[in-house]
Amino acid sequence: MMLRRLDRIVEAAAVTIFAASFLLICANVLNRYIVLTWLRALAKNDESFRPAYFAIREAVSTVTSTADEVPGLLLVWIAFLGAYLALRGNGHIAFDLFLDKLAPRARQIAEGAIALLMSGFFVMLFWESVRMIMVAGQTEIATAAIARGWFMLIMPISAVLMLIAVAARFFRAAQPEERR
Repeated sequence: MMLRRLDRIVEAAAVTIFAASFLLICANVLNRYIVLTWLRALAKNDESFRPAYFAIREAVSTVTSTADEVPGLLLVWIAFLGAYLALRGNGHIAFDLFLDKLAPRARQIAEGAIALLMSGFFVMLFWESVRMIMVAGQTEIATAAIARGWFMLIMPISAVLMLIAVAARFFRAAQPEERR
């Protein structure tokens, strides 16, 4: 029950981040093709429109100055949140032909070893990503006064999420078949 709630929160966060990325890309397209092309040509031909053009250009350019870089960085958030959701939903590629051939007890041991290896990787990912944020997290992105650490923060967050998913999978697999 608690994990389903966590899944819904992660899904909502991924959708919200995707929507923000989409809106920034749309603002960038609007700026490039409407403001900087069509409205500029209109202002060039009609002097009375120039003050309005400059006001529109300034308003839109404040938003679109980051519209190239930020969606790409938000894509990392979407990918890591999606990786957690895929892990929770058994959506990753799995080579379980070998596991299917094992006896039930041997299969449990193999799944436990796999969970242990995955957990070790996620602990390492957490540790190293926290170190990376401490070293380079204060550096601002090129187009805005936003610290890179905010974009890197998804790595330790997803490491914890995936540790939770691996633990849930491990404890579910450890239960007898009739209790799953």
